[in-house]
Amino acid sequence: MIRGGSIAIVLAGAALLGAMMQIAPDYNSTVQPFRSHVAAGGTGEARSFRARFAGARLADRIAFSRFGTEFVHDTDGVFLIAEIEVEATIVSQRIDASWQGASGRRYALSRRAQDIPRGLDSHWFQPGLTGRAIAVFELPPDEVAGGELVVNNSFTAVFDSALHLAPPEPAGGSQSIILFEP
Repeated sequence: MIRGGSIAIVLAGAALLGAMMQIAPDYNSTVQPFRSHVAAGGTGEARSFRARFAGARLADRIAFSRFGTEFVHDTDGVFLIAEIEVEATIVSQRIDASWQGASGRRYALSRRAQDIPRGLDSHWFQPGLTGRAIAVFELPPDEVAGGELVVNNSFTAVFDSALHLAPPEPAGGSQSIILFEP
């Protein structure tokens, strides 16, 4: 009788432990930024910055000048040019952005648009001053509709804030080329 009771307690404990292991979140899902979803045209407030998705344009090619050299880039997909307004609230900081497409896939800033005038990758935002920057993404055309811009602090994204900004409608469809000037 005592042996049967001990076996029942051990089996109940094993079943409880198994159930806890199945429902407990994994490390990657617990160590993420706190998400805030913002409607199109709205301003989102994170812990250390405010941001607004000011406009979106689509292009087949982009052109810009860097150190006196002209660059023209095309893509097999489409370039999404996102105009963002950001204001730091605590300290000077950089902001990082990614595009989360309709499928849930994440797209980083295009490295081929690095160092464009007013580019997000080289812009510092100051407390009390609203700055405008441009983020350029290369996407498949079907990832634009239903996607959102994800904006967070560049240096401390873990356990910080991430704003998921719904895009405004791209103005006038896709353009053949967009020229970035200083």
